[in-house]
Amino acid sequence: MKYLFTTVQGLEDIVVEELAELGAVSASARYMSGRVVAEVPSGPRHLLSLRSVEKFGIFIASGSFEALPDIAAGVEAHLPEIEAYLSRASTVGVSTERVGEHPFTSRDVEAAVGRLFKERGYLISLVDPDVEINVDVVGSEYYVWLTALKESLRDRPYRVYAHYASLNPVVAYAMLRLAKPRPGETICDLTCGGGTICVEAALSAEVRCICVDISLRPLLGASANAEAAGVGGKIDFFLFDSTRLHRAFRPVCDAFIFNPPFGVRIPGNIRRLYRGLNKAMSRLARRDGARAVVITPRWRVFLEHFNGEVLERRVIYQGGIYSSIIVGVVKRAN
Repeated sequence: MKYLFTTVQGLEDIVVEELAELGAVSASARYMSGRVVAEVPSGPRHLLSLRSVEKFGIFIASGSFEALPDIAAGVEAHLPEIEAYLSRASTVGVSTERVGEHPFTSRDVEAAVGRLFKERGYLISLVDPDVEINVDVVGSEYYVWLTALKESLRDRPYRVYAHYASLNPVVAYAMLRLAKPRPGETICDLTCGGGTICVEAALSAEVRCICVDISLRPLLGASANAEAAGVGGKIDFFLFDSTRLHRAFRPVCDAFIFNPPFGVRIPGNIRRLYRGLNKAMSRLARRDGARAVVITPRWRVFLEHFNGEVLERRVIYQGGIYSSIIVGVVKRAN
């Protein structure tokens, strides 16, 4: 069956990789669309284990457009395929998410498409429809798909504690894949907050994780999340200033994955913090070539102090902010 998967914009290739491991026959995506279309032999129930995906559903059609009527016409051309999933008693809802600038709103799209179903005698529900029809508009293209699961897969059940600046678990999982940890290695999250990165790592790879934060409350929350996920035994928690961690620890880190504060929600001298974190990485790295995967909108400031080789800078868009995921290898300090 052909499905459409949504993810954080900029992580489409991570979804393609994960789907390939699940046996996807084919998959296609456009960078920064946040959408992946794939032919997968598995049923919807088997897709619930995907960690790089936010939502998914049955793919109906896609196409390009110049004006709003083109989108409505595109949906109308595929009404027989959609109606195969409906009965006359079904309530129908239309949902639109737009990416990019357009001379119309999401509500305009929903109204135009909803009118097609209303004219055919279906009851439109704005609250909890039996069948949700998604008409997503990305740039000059539209995607039509039916929701298979109304809940988002990003809402991990282990998150009993929510840090005020918590990282989307989908992004945390993608960062883990970019770090490519080997079995038995130790991953260090120097600014762990609610522990999302370490929990995702412990759930998805045979690694140990060191979770460090300067504040007690988030560290206790991270520990609670780890216990709820059943991976508390794979993570060590430390209340410490990470910029001075090398004074108390021998070099133990095979990879660094973290989401440092960037100055919007958390005040302070970001340049001094980033300099200290980079210095700590150089001294905590077990060897030259330890991987580093760091996400921040302040990537230029971070790279001013990075001691190593940058392999990739990946731009993603989430929460109304463009951030960069820096992938590199750390040069160990002598």
